[in-house]
Amino acid sequence: MRIVHTLRTLSLLTAIIYSTLGTAQPNTPTWTLKGFDQPESVVGDEQFLYVSNINGTPMEANGEGYISKITSSGQWIKQRWAEGMDAPKGMAIHEGYLYVADLSRLHKIDLRNGKTVAQWHAPAAQMLNDVTVSPEGIVYVSDLLAGGLYRLVDGEFSLWKSYAEIEHPNGVFWEDNQLIIGNWGQGLNDDFSTHSLGTLYRLNLANETLTPFHDGTPLGNIDGITRINDTIWISDWLAGDLMKSDGSNKQHLGQGLADIGSVGNILYAPMMMDGTVNAWQP
Repeated sequence: MRIVHTLRTLSLLTAIIYSTLGTAQPNTPTWTLKGFDQPESVVGDEQFLYVSNINGTPMEANGEGYISKITSSGQWIKQRWAEGMDAPKGMAIHEGYLYVADLSRLHKIDLRNGKTVAQWHAPAAQMLNDVTVSPEGIVYVSDLLAGGLYRLVDGEFSLWKSYAEIEHPNGVFWEDNQLIIGNWGQGLNDDFSTHSLGTLYRLNLANETLTPFHDGTPLGNIDGITRINDTIWISDWLAGDLMKSDGSNKQHLGQGLADIGSVGNILYAPMMMDGTVNAWQP
């Protein structure tokens, strides 16, 4: 009886701590797969998932970065499915191809065989970070360090737009002719912390109007952005928090929670510091 009472007391204390911090207790992952080398991004379809592995430091052009292929249920297909990259980060899939941001390069990889079929170089880019693609095949890429948004149109890859409000863009997500952009924050320090936290913006591609979500509420050092049903989810890499776009339903998953992705109602969370990928039902 004393053991049961102690466990109940510990459970209550944990709930109180999370409540005090304003963070909900995380759900148990549907599955966890270990063995990655600094996983940064997860994208996929109903059958397979693709995971970018930095395999070095985020700025290191060492040629050791690669993409892993796993099943949607968390089983290995091939760890080094696509190789020859430096520090690959964000990815997006469009019409049988995988687009990968890699420092100053954008790779196009054939999903049938993992072969790179095209590359584009942006000499002024410092850390190309996240990727999203419109239904028409226009590829949008953020540059976290130098700032600005790049665009691939008709085979031409170049700097497209920069905004003072979005000093360090990270997550990008296309939907309904709008580009949702996550700002890492303002005033970047060497350890990737910021003087002020970032927020979400919506760029209307029809009239190029930029507006903040939820009156520009500071949310965190925003990394990944994805949608499940009617909810937009974002990740805070530095704090390790998963939350809704208005900052609610915050769940602490662990520092290094990087570029989240989703298929159906399952959210996939790459944990860069732990070398794992977790599947969640938030």
